[in-house]
Amino acid sequence: MVNYRVVETREGMVGIVVTDRGLRRLVLPEKSAARCRAIIRDEFPTATENAELLPQLADQLLRYFSGEPVEFDVPLDWRGYHDFESDVWNACRRLGYGQTCSYGELAQRVGRPGGARAVGMAMSNNPIPLVVPCHRVLRSDGSLGGYSGTGGVAFKQRLLEMEAAATPALR
Repeated sequence: MVNYRVVETREGMVGIVVTDRGLRRLVLPEKSAARCRAIIRDEFPTATENAELLPQLADQLLRYFSGEPVEFDVPLDWRGYHDFESDVWNACRRLGYGQTCSYGELAQRVGRPGGARAVGMAMSNNPIPLVVPCHRVLRSDGSLGGYSGTGGVAFKQRLLEMEAAATPALR
């Protein structure tokens, strides 16, 4: 069974999709709840809305978008994804708030030196952004690289700036 919830944050409406095994999808902020629901229903046509779903995650999202350092701690459902992708996403998840690394460094962490491009592809397919903080992964020269989430690279930049502002040691 698949359930979902839409949470209003400072950045917009965020969608949370959950299965019996854990968080399956996070829809980045959209301007309207209707748009967020449409994205969810397109991917999960049988999903049922439940406004009480995962209150701790909803609270963490509200705090995160208010600029508070948050480490998301929710079980994830990786069914249907390749082992390499889930390995990369789990390694990415260990990046702390305000920390960054390069695609190449992340490739080394999962035992694939020279696999920076494959890591980049895994990041572009990340179904659970923020919880799996793909915005914290940069090019080897320190530039932002791409970001396939809503808002593109400008949103990635905003997230990194917000995290740096909330983490004085990183300024």
